[in-house]
Amino acid sequence: MKKSLIILAFGFCLVVLFSCKKKDSSTSGSSLGSYSFTSSDLTVLPYPTYDTLIFKSTEQDSILYTFRGRSSAMKTFFEHPGNPVGYQGNYYSCEENSSGFISQNSDYLIFNLHYSDPFLGNAGKKYFNIGVMISSLESCSFFAQFRFEPDTLLSYLPNTSFTSGGYVKAFYYALTIGPRLYENVYELVGPSSTSYCPAFIDRVYYSINQGIVGFSLNTGKKWFLLPAKVPPPVNAVTPRPYLPVYPASYWIYKTGDVTTVSSASNSYVNFKGLTLTTLDGQPINQYEGFVSYGTYEAGWVPVLSETLGATWEMILGNPNTNPNTRVFRVMQKTVDSRIDSVIILKSFVYHKAPLYTNSLQVWQTFKKNVGLVFECMVDTAVNDTIYKKILIDYHINH
Repeated sequence: MKKSLIILAFGFCLVVLFSCKKKDSSTSGSSLGSYSFTSSDLTVLPYPTYDTLIFKSTEQDSILYTFRGRSSAMKTFFEHPGNPVGYQGNYYSCEENSSGFISQNSDYLIFNLHYSDPFLGNAGKKYFNIGVMISSLESCSFFAQFRFEPDTLLSYLPNTSFTSGGYVKAFYYALTIGPRLYENVYELVGPSSTSYCPAFIDRVYYSINQGIVGFSLNTGKKWFLLPAKVPPPVNAVTPRPYLPVYPASYWIYKTGDVTTVSSASNSYVNFKGLTLTTLDGQPINQYEGFVSYGTYEAGWVPVLSETLGATWEMILGNPNTNPNTRVFRVMQKTVDSRIDSVIILKSFVYHKAPLYTNSLQVWQTFKKNVGLVFECMVDTAVNDTIYKKILIDYHINH
């Protein structure tokens, strides 16, 4: 299927939306009414949320979609549409509302809200078309139609063979896609393409608040939406370069065979009179983290320092019941093999009762404008590495 035909099939043109006009005739028909979307209806399609959408894949490539506009028009449905030059009978006017994005490689995101022909039944029912086209897949991309009501997407299965329509496979109150956690996400399936497509988009993940937040191929490749930048509120505590925890940033680490994700809060939060972000739920005040143990609050404790030789301690638990501390020291401030500025930090546990120093040392490397890139624990008593934690991917949302 050619792209132009696909786009027209969804009633969307990247330049102009056309509406059907009632043709002049010697005997004019009468309007039987009109159907227009309410403001609540239109919230099912949040675009334009941002001017650009960036999707990154699990194979590290990305697509940047640019917003091409949103338009509304009234389409006319005639009682006798097969008589284009003569009397076409009475008519209804129904709104169409469309939006779309396009990349430089002609990858498309297409959205269309519309009503069906009232003369064919289902008058007033609302439909939502979604198209996700990746140029490399050509006609094996995702195209599906759903029913919708305010704040709700519904399956639309017009025939048992599922050659058209769309299926809501699941709804998630919370779902992790890529490195991010999303709330209230629909898992959408389009008509089967397996008969002629070796690779096709088999799932689209849609949030009414944010639109498409991810999609996946039947081959296992997945794409996820990179977050938009969050402007800091007035008087917000903004991050410093070696710990750039800007809202909706994330870091993916590999420790042996285990992959973990560390992430900042999705927006600035208020904490004890400060407007700041969190890292893995811990409030971060530039290079300090707030430490608490149950009802006991140790308060703000340094996480990092840019001063060579700087040393500090962090209490481990309630000092009345656990008189131990972790000692931190900035060992180096230098550049790595790529001439990127790094800070190397060492820490160890100091036991006060009985008095001795734990043989386990933790070494961390923080890179400027990236954050933590390496961590390992070494048992100095036997000169053995207990574990290594290595940064494999990240996104600094700034």
